[in-house]
Amino acid sequence: MNDKTIGPLQDAQTAIKTVRRRAGEWNINPNKIGMMGLSAGGHLVSTAGTQLNRVVIANKENISLRPDFMILLYPVIIYDPDIPRTRENLIGKKPTAEALSLYSTNKSVSDITPPTFLVHAADDDVIPVKNSLQFFDALLKARVKAEMHILQTGGHGFGIYDVENKDSWFVGCHEWMIKNGFGSTDR
Repeated sequence: MNDKTIGPLQDAQTAIKTVRRRAGEWNINPNKIGMMGLSAGGHLVSTAGTQLNRVVIANKENISLRPDFMILLYPVIIYDPDIPRTRENLIGKKPTAEALSLYSTNKSVSDITPPTFLVHAADDDVIPVKNSLQFFDALLKARVKAEMHILQTGGHGFGIYDVENKDSWFVGCHEWMIKNGFGSTDR
């Protein structure tokens, strides 16, 4: 990887481009392509959905690289001293104020940010819940369709199935997708 600060975004944009380009072949609606990210993957997805003018791959076909929706579970959103390992892995130990701002994706939310579903546990001691709260606040200010679920317990890394909360967030996410035209009523 020549530049690890853009490598993840290159992967995300390439994924969206590939799926959109091959949507017909794969029998996928090219206007219902979303991304889901957990923890640092949530940062990647939120970057792909907020930094839409920052194209870091070749795209001579001018295929839309914007995900149509985002699902973020306990995402890294803001770069602060609370999560140094994630920040250091992407932008180094001594990032500039400009880099910190660029990679705090709540600062890049706009009215063209995709609709977003967020889930976070209040007791997450790895990625503080303030990450989801600040992103949700930015979505509201930009008038982007959004829904957020803050679970009382669950910690960090509960994934698709959270033993503490059963599958309540997953059912809520499915309903949100249907409500916003991204899902099917078939289960």
